[in-house]
Amino acid sequence: MENLGFHLPISEPITVFGITLLVIFIVPLVFSKLKLPGIIGLIIAGMILGTSGLNILDKERSIELLGNVGLIYLMFLAGLELEVGSFLKNQRKNITFGLFTFTIPFLFGFTICKYFLGFGYLPSLLIASMFSTQTMISFPIVSRLRLTKTLPVEISIGGTIITDTLVLLIFVIITSLSANSGLNGFLLLIPKILAFVLFIILLLPRFTHWFLRNLSSDQMAQYVFVLATVFTTSAIARFLGIEPIIGAFLAGIVLNRQIPPSAMLMNRIEFIGNALFIPIFLFYVGMLIDLKAFVSGYESLELSAILISFAIISKWLAAYLTQKIFKLKTLDRQLIFGLSTAHAAATIAIILVGYKIGIVDINVLNATIVVIFASCVVSAMVTERAARNYAIAFPAVSFKPYDTEKVLIPVANPANIEYLIEFAGYVNDQTKKTPITLLKVVKDDDEIPKVNYLAAKAEDISHSFGIETEWAIRVDVNISSGIVRAAKEMLASKIIMGWSGKYVSSRRWIFGTILEGVLADVKQPVYICSLKQSIAQISQVHILIPRNAEFDPDFKNYMKSLERIIKKTRQQVTIIVDKIHTENVIAELPPTFSKLKPTVKEIRKWEEGFNHLKGIDSNALGIIISARKGTIAYNSDIQNTLIFTSQIISDKNVVIVYPAIHGTSIIDSRSLLSGTGRVVTEN
Repeated sequence: MENLGFHLPISEPITVFGITLLVIFIVPLVFSKLKLPGIIGLIIAGMILGTSGLNILDKERSIELLGNVGLIYLMFLAGLELEVGSFLKNQRKNITFGLFTFTIPFLFGFTICKYFLGFGYLPSLLIASMFSTQTMISFPIVSRLRLTKTLPVEISIGGTIITDTLVLLIFVIITSLSANSGLNGFLLLIPKILAFVLFIILLLPRFTHWFLRNLSSDQMAQYVFVLATVFTTSAIARFLGIEPIIGAFLAGIVLNRQIPPSAMLMNRIEFIGNALFIPIFLFYVGMLIDLKAFVSGYESLELSAILISFAIISKWLAAYLTQKIFKLKTLDRQLIFGLSTAHAAATIAIILVGYKIGIVDINVLNATIVVIFASCVVSAMVTERAARNYAIAFPAVSFKPYDTEKVLIPVANPANIEYLIEFAGYVNDQTKKTPITLLKVVKDDDEIPKVNYLAAKAEDISHSFGIETEWAIRVDVNISSGIVRAAKEMLASKIIMGWSGKYVSSRRWIFGTILEGVLADVKQPVYICSLKQSIAQISQVHILIPRNAEFDPDFKNYMKSLERIIKKTRQQVTIIVDKIHTENVIAELPPTFSKLKPTVKEIRKWEEGFNHLKGIDSNALGIIISARKGTIAYNSDIQNTLIFTSQIISDKNVVIVYPAIHGTSIIDSRSLLSGTGRVVTEN
C-alpha cells in the first residue's frame, strides 16, 4: 500500500522513532485525564498502529530493538526498587503472606490451566507464575494518606518482595527446561546458574562500590556505568543459557544497596527509564498483539475472563488467610488485598518472554493484557476505599509544623501584590520571624530587568504593612515548574498564589492550568487568593469545610493559620459543613473559633456550600477548604472546586486552601502505574 510517497507499514527508523515518541508523549496525558492506567493506553496504541491493526508501523528492526532494551530496563528497575529494609520489619508476617500470595495463586493457576484449559506443563507453570506476580500500583494512595508505616502496608511490601523473587526463580526453571531439552539440560545448567549468582553477589557489588566511589563527581560516567553493568550482566546471562531479564533483575538487586534512593544517579535512572525505555517497551508489546484475534476471537475473551476471575480470587484468599492467622482486622485484609492484587511489570515481562520462546501462544498474550487492566482497576478501587476507611478509623498523627515559617508568594499580576502580601502577613506565624519571599518566574534572562518595577512596588507595600520581604527570581520555560522548584529549594512552609477567579482555558483539559501544575507537584499547603479588597475591610468570614477534612493530618495546622485572621479581624464567623460531620469538625476547631461562637450552616452537598457563599455580603470573605487528589477529603465533587468558584462566586472575596500532603508525587505515581515506581516509606 502506497501513501504520499511511502509504503505502509513504515519501517524507516527515524520516522518510526518519531511517531513512537509522539505516541508515548500524547497517550499517557490523554489516559490520565480519562482516569485510566497509562500502561494500558500505550499497549492499546501499539495494537492500533501495529501490523495487526492499522498497519502503520513495522515492529521489526528499530522498535524491536528498543522494546527489548525496555524489557531489560523494566526488570532492572524491578530489582532496584526492592526495599530489603521494609522486609526486615514484621518478618514472620511478611514471610507468611509472601508464601501465601505466591503459593495459592500458583496452585490455582496451574490447576486451572493444566486440568481445565488443557495447557501443557510448561505453559501451565508459566501462566501460574503470572497469577503469583503482584505490583503495588496503588501505593501512591496509601502514601498520600500517610499509611505506609501501617502493618497491612508493610506486610504487602514484604509479600511483594517474596512473591516476585520466587516467580523469577520459577521462571528460570521454566525457560531452562524449554530451551535445554528437558530435565537433563536443566541439570547441566545448574552449575552455570550458581556460578553466575556467585559472580553477581560476591564480585559485582565490590566492583560497583569501587567504581561509583572513585567517579563521584562524574554523573554522566556513573549513569553509563550503570547501563553497561545492567546490559553486560544480561548478556552474560544469555551466554550461559539464562534469560537476560534474570541478569537484569539481579543487577538491580545488587545496585539497590549501592545507589541511595535520594541520589541524583537514582533520579536519572528512574527518569530515563520511565520517560523513554519502558513506554517504548509497552508500545512494542501492543504491536505484538494480534488485534483481529483479540477482537473477533472467542478464545482470547474466554481465557481472559477465566484468568481474571481466578487471579483476583486467589489473591483475596491469600489476604484472607493472613488475616485469620494473625487475627488482623477486616480493614487490614482489605488493604492487603487491594495492594497485592494488581499485575503489571513482572507479569508482562514473563509472559512476553514465554511468548517469544514459544511456551505460550498469542491468545495467552492477549488475555494477559486484559488481566493487567482488570487487576489494576480492581486494585485501585479496593485500595482507595479501604485506605480511606482505615485513615478515618485510625487517624494519622497531625503534621508537625515547620520549625521555620517560610512563606512563598509567586507574583505575576502587579495589581494583586498588595492583597497577597497583606494576606501573608495575617496567616504568617509572627513568632518565627523570617521574611516573606516574593517569587518571579521569567522565561529568559532578558526579562530579569523588568522585575525591578515589581520589586520597588512590593517593597513599598510591605513597608506599609510592616512586613519584611525578599525577592527571588527563577528562570524556567514553564511557570508552574519554576514555582515548584523554588518552593523545594527554599523549603517553603506555605505558598500563597493570586487568582483572577476565572477558570477558562482551551488547553486546560490536557495540560492543566498553572494552579493545577503547582498543586500537582508541591506538598506544602497552598492558599489561592481571589481578593477584591483589603482583609482589614472584611466584615464576615465564611468557612466551607468538606466532609472528612477533620481527619486530614494538616487540619489543625491550616485552621490555626486561619485562626490568626479571625483573631485580627474579630469578625463574625460562619462554619459551613456537611451535616454528618458537624460534631467532629466543631470539636477539632482551635479555641478562638469556640470563643466567637460561630454560626454553623449544615449542608448535604458540596455545591450547596457555594450557593450559600453566593449570597454573602461584598465585604465578606469566603474561605473554601479544598483537597488534592488521593487525600482523605477528596471526592468527585471537590475536584470541581475551582470551576464552582469561577461560575458561582467569582465576584466575591475568596481564599481556597489546599492542605499539605505527604506521600508520592505525580511523577512517582506515573512510574508506579507502569509497575516501576520505587516504594519508599516515610520516616
